[in-house]
Amino acid sequence: MQTDLHRKEGIVKFNIPDFTLLAAVPPDSLNGRVVIFHFPTHTVLELLEAQSPLLPSISPRYEWERINKYGEIDRFVFIVHRYVSDDLATVFEEAKDWYIHILDSFEESEDAMDELPSTWDKRSDDLPN
Repeated sequence: MQTDLHRKEGIVKFNIPDFTLLAAVPPDSLNGRVVIFHFPTHTVLELLEAQSPLLPSISPRYEWERINKYGEIDRFVFIVHRYVSDDLATVFEEAKDWYIHILDSFEESEDAMDELPSTWDKRSDDLPN
């Protein structure tokens, strides 16, 4: 989705991603919940871990899995708070792909940080002269 803003210098394009995480602003708090908004369809999804005992009673929902960097299978479920789309299955698939990319990015960032030398690591130049 794009919006054009006309200015004297020309056209400035403001791109808005299809998906975004909703953030909590006090006093209304999401208390650590992962809530996702899909702009094109105005769909509000919430991401839950698949072990929730409430899940069988919630519909519509979308269950999916991801193999993390340790080779473990993470199981997730999207539940829907609001939607106007006739093609909710496509929104679920796109949301899954988008969120997997976020999780992969977090894992890559963690790995990159692990490779940086710690300020507390002992090095040969730490020895007294």
